[in-house]
Amino acid sequence: MTKHTEKQHELTWVLGEQQLGPLEKYFASALEINGHNVRFHNIHDLYPNSWRRLSSYSHRLPRKYDNALSLKYISVVNQSVLEKFKAEKPSLIFIYNDCLITPETIDHFKKNDARIITFLGDDPNYIQAGKKTFLLTTLNSDAVIVPDTGWIPGLKMLGIKKLIFSPIGTDPGIFHPVQPSETDLRDFSSDVLFVGTGYYLNAWGIKRAQMLSALSDLNFKLFGDKQWLELLPYFPELKRNFVNRTLTAGEVNRACCCSKIYPVVVNSGVINGVSTRIFDSIASGIFVLAEYKSDLDLLFPDGEIETFNDRDELRKKAKYFLTNENEMKERTSKAREIILKKYTLDKLVGDILEQI
Repeated sequence: MTKHTEKQHELTWVLGEQQLGPLEKYFASALEINGHNVRFHNIHDLYPNSWRRLSSYSHRLPRKYDNALSLKYISVVNQSVLEKFKAEKPSLIFIYNDCLITPETIDHFKKNDARIITFLGDDPNYIQAGKKTFLLTTLNSDAVIVPDTGWIPGLKMLGIKKLIFSPIGTDPGIFHPVQPSETDLRDFSSDVLFVGTGYYLNAWGIKRAQMLSALSDLNFKLFGDKQWLELLPYFPELKRNFVNRTLTAGEVNRACCCSKIYPVVVNSGVINGVSTRIFDSIASGIFVLAEYKSDLDLLFPDGEIETFNDRDELRKKAKYFLTNENEMKERTSKAREIILKKYTLDKLVGDILEQI
């Protein structure tokens, strides 16, 4: 019997927008563990599959065409969500980022006695293509879950009262040590592993490529999407490392179990926060070298996570730990113990529910 089983008779929604290794789906599972009757909806299931590729590139079109396409997506998603709301009648709705949900839809939810909780994966004060109403969604929520203390002052300035700080954490049912198969070892075995988007040719992508290029001459595999192809002409040294393949959460877990070091390089929208990849990778059992962010001191005050502050330090520490594997294993074991004790999603979601 959990602390929250009194909610079992009510329906809780989780609305998500990620497709590979969706945090929102793991969040929904953690709510179920905490006694909630949960239904998960991914907004990308609400419109034709053929639209998905176009949605990634529409921001590059002239503004009037981009706006027209955005309005079409928003209209279809919100109409479908409202129809599902009428049929299912959830009383508590968690929205990851904005999920294209309009303020009018949120008003409808509230008029029908549903509470709205936004849990942030990105800073809504940061301009992002395709998220034009993100900040409006945040402003119209009853509470906002924030994984980065650096975002809190900007949200407070706008008058948001109910802010709940919580790290993202991990699902140890997904991320845990496994014995790799021969196929896994063939596909993923490396000294250094990175899995992530290239962000196209822009400041976020250039930063990520510049940092990771410091490791290009090592036994390093970089798994990513086609967005990296815009960056490789400017970082040709990464061509030997790049594998044009997106990985599912299960594949990321197995890849971590075939490798030794995972360098965590975050996008420029992260101010102080601890990336979900830190929690997931360590839960999988791989040693993490993390770009330093001050929330690491808050969540790991005894320095269990090894960090770097610049490109040269990343390279230096990667080479050091590859020749000191026993130290890597000891550090990873200690960090994993902390994560399993304090930062699993079921534990964190339980703490969040106590605050809302």
